[in-house]
Amino acid sequence: MTKLNTETLARAEKEAASSVVMGTKRWVLAAAAALYLVAVFLPFAGGASLWQVLAATEAAKAAQTALTEYLFAWISFIGVGILTTLAVLTQRFAVTVPAWMVTTVSLVFSVLGIWLRNSSGSGIGRGPGYYLAILAVVVVVFTIFPLILSRNEEQAAVAEQRREIQGKDEVALAQRAATREQGNPLLIDDRRARAAERHRKGSKRD
Repeated sequence: MTKLNTETLARAEKEAASSVVMGTKRWVLAAAAALYLVAVFLPFAGGASLWQVLAATEAAKAAQTALTEYLFAWISFIGVGILTTLAVLTQRFAVTVPAWMVTTVSLVFSVLGIWLRNSSGSGIGRGPGYYLAILAVVVVVFTIFPLILSRNEEQAAVAEQRREIQGKDEVALAQRAATREQGNPLLIDDRRARAAERHRKGSKRD
């Protein structure tokens, strides 16, 4: 019965760990996703909007969009536009972690995109959509990070119950082992015989 309870609690702990309790941070992430959606239709590079960069249209080519900017556009779209939205809807750990990982990678490419355009000397600047997308990315990265590191209350409670049961099991096993040892006359006799033999050997040497 105890083993069954331990296994049940282990399954319950695993199930609790598979979800992320976002609380009010869920609305922060939802706002970041909505902010990113607005950025999709704003100028991203030159006169090209973010959706035009995603589609690699002529407008994006005319804006001399760099590879890093294309990568930022696509990776941020996957991380914020898709995965973060799914994480808010499902609150599943298996979706939230990839959302954070992909969005963090997009943040790196956003910085590289700024650096390359500034160093290119093309004279074509970035639009408000670029900075709005970066803002959404930053919000998602720093909002999700503490969520995936912390354990929710249900998981902590189940883990504590499992530790208590395992502790009781170890005490019970130790008590049963001690009882069997005390109730074994052969073991007792053997110990006494060995002690007597050592005493006789010691007496002969003296």
